[in-house]
Amino acid sequence: MPKIHILPENLSNKIAAGEIVERPASVVKELVENAIDAGATRVFVEAEDAGRRLIRVSDDGEGMGPEDARQAFERHATSKLRTESDLAAIRTMGFRGEALPSIGAVARVRMVTAPTGASIGTEVRVQGGAWVHTHEAATPAGTLVEVEELFYNTPARKKFLKSNPTELAHIVHAVQQQALPHFWIHFRLTHNGQVLLDLPIVRDEMERAMQVMGPEDPRDFLEVSAESDRFKLKGLVSRPGNFRATREQQEFFLNRRAVRNASLSHAVSEAYGTLLAKGRHPVSCLFIEVDPSTVDVNVHPAKREVRFRDNQAVHQFVKTALRDRLRREGLPAGESGMYEIRSGVDAPPQTVAYPAPDAGTPTAARPFSGRPTGEVREAMEVYRPLDSTAEPSGTALLPVRVQPFGQVDQTYIVAVFGGDSAPELHLIDQHAAHERLLYERLLSQQRDARVAVQPLLIPEVVEFPAAEAVRVREILPLFDRIGLEVEEFGERSFRIRAVPALLGMVDGRTLMRDILDDVSAGATPAAEETVQTVIASMACHAAIKAHQPLQPEQMARLLEDLYRQEVPPTCPHGRPIRVRFRLTDLEKLFQRR
Repeated sequence: MPKIHILPENLSNKIAAGEIVERPASVVKELVENAIDAGATRVFVEAEDAGRRLIRVSDDGEGMGPEDARQAFERHATSKLRTESDLAAIRTMGFRGEALPSIGAVARVRMVTAPTGASIGTEVRVQGGAWVHTHEAATPAGTLVEVEELFYNTPARKKFLKSNPTELAHIVHAVQQQALPHFWIHFRLTHNGQVLLDLPIVRDEMERAMQVMGPEDPRDFLEVSAESDRFKLKGLVSRPGNFRATREQQEFFLNRRAVRNASLSHAVSEAYGTLLAKGRHPVSCLFIEVDPSTVDVNVHPAKREVRFRDNQAVHQFVKTALRDRLRREGLPAGESGMYEIRSGVDAPPQTVAYPAPDAGTPTAARPFSGRPTGEVREAMEVYRPLDSTAEPSGTALLPVRVQPFGQVDQTYIVAVFGGDSAPELHLIDQHAAHERLLYERLLSQQRDARVAVQPLLIPEVVEFPAAEAVRVREILPLFDRIGLEVEEFGERSFRIRAVPALLGMVDGRTLMRDILDDVSAGATPAAEETVQTVIASMACHAAIKAHQPLQPEQMARLLEDLYRQEVPPTCPHGRPIRVRFRLTDLEKLFQRR
């Protein structure tokens, strides 16, 4: 008996579904793409229970007759391709004919459709890959697809789904990705009866991009447009100062298809060059047009990744276009060895120096309001001594014998440690040192459930795009655990009422976004590791920055706090805090021994 045999159709469909239908958002993406390819000018998406219970997509595009409606659920049945040359020049969103059969294999699906001008439509029902029935139905022109009980027959797949807010955020993002390049279509997304997105038809991609970005300030972005004999580019990129902690806010569209491509992300970063602080990434929404025959969109089951015939040429074109646009704004893009323009609270201070605050006045006794600007922003950057009366639990206090002598590049403190008998030369990274001290203090407060908070005189209202607002709601308990008091203030708005007192004056908007980025990278909000990651981000925000001048008394107090505690030798992100040279090391360097 032969060992190799052909898989049953229902099993092969489930295997295909595993590649294409990863989560409810995958279903939304495939159905919306079908609606776009059908020439729709209206695409409405409804979801219940984050798509677990129901996904409904309706459109006013070109519907199907009875024969096509039934054929659509057969594998590799498509209206987009007939010859091999068609694949090389493909411009439609879908083309493989795998979406509907794959969805039908793992859910209960009902489709009602009718072509324009037809007096009657067709209803098709499929369940777990098996036909239920096909019959006539009264329906307007267009197509409606309902997907119920996704993964009802594949419980293992169902267990891998994340929380409802996470799955809903993926659905919102899937609709946004389809809406961005298709500005001539009205998109609407509702969840459990609540409208999350409503994007009417607009004039062009730029207007649609601002629709989707929602509350973002248009002044935070630059329009970019470029064209060569091989490529066209248009879109929006962020001005320096509007950077994020991850690349999740970078969107690329190739011939109106949302794609992921490491080379494109790298080109964007290369264009900004030294304008980018370490660990920061520009926001971008770029629409690129190329000859379809020069790109392969058939390299990923869900068509998310592409391969360029001349990857280097595309990279160079995008980098040059963005760099030229930044230079027209008077920004020294891509010029190494210049200076860093840092985002948010990372902006380098002026040459004005301020005395250290009086340690006898608790920070929490000085309430403040809003986002710091001007002189207040400069004042907030000086070193604030930690409360010496409340050290992290288990921290040993050590005798301090360290004397600072100055700064190198206003970043590294030069100090001598020890007595005359065994002196050591120490170079201390002022940002890493302060960041570690703040991290240990904040972590201790959080573990003891006694985070000291500082109320805002005027609470700061922060708005987020729809997908991010869903995620913020999910992590509100996390904000509370770390001393950031945030409450809902509308559909996409949140109000910051208080911040951890140790942070002093921080930009609440930027801090919330960076925390959201930390958690959005696949972390579990309630996990201790996530809490530590978020606290590290908070400490980084509030710590003294590189290239920041310090007065001698400020350096002395920072080193006193650092050396009298037994703390790890690195900052929370793993960079060393100090480098030391023993007297014997110096003697070897100068060939004295």
